[in-house]
Amino acid sequence: MYLATKRCLLSQPTHSDKTALRRLFANEQARTFLGGKQSPEAIETRCARVVAEAGVYHAVVRSSRTNEFLGLLSLAPYHQGEDMEVSYEFLPEHWGQGYAEEALKAFLPFAMQELNLTSLLAETQLQNTRSIRLLQKLGMQQTRQLERFGEQQVVYRLDL
Repeated sequence: MYLATKRCLLSQPTHSDKTALRRLFANEQARTFLGGKQSPEAIETRCARVVAEAGVYHAVVRSSRTNEFLGLLSLAPYHQGEDMEVSYEFLPEHWGQGYAEEALKAFLPFAMQELNLTSLLAETQLQNTRSIRLLQKLGMQQTRQLERFGEQQVVYRLDL
């Protein structure tokens, strides 16, 4: 998979992306709404899984101008039911610049077409107002709230 937008390059993660992925997964600010700090062992396991995982779509997002690592997009089975869930993590220095929205607008149609999906979900903490605004910009609709990981979560759905 390789997708390009005006400012982003999206590609499947490779072993050469592990250093950037480690930096993302270890970034405490990026982990604020994602369960907090992870152990070095958990980070290594996750890096290996992102590079090798089957049945899950991951896309490394880089700047098309500088090739700098910006973040990671994923589409994986949702933990409750048959739906697929989109998730995204970006390094904090790239927040608020529209990269996530731009990358997701290219990634979601591609992934949904590849997987023959008619809908997908996204779940975020109710406190994560930036993520909620992004999901709304993508045309997703709130379907429910629940408590998970000791926090109030909100679930959004996108139907084609």
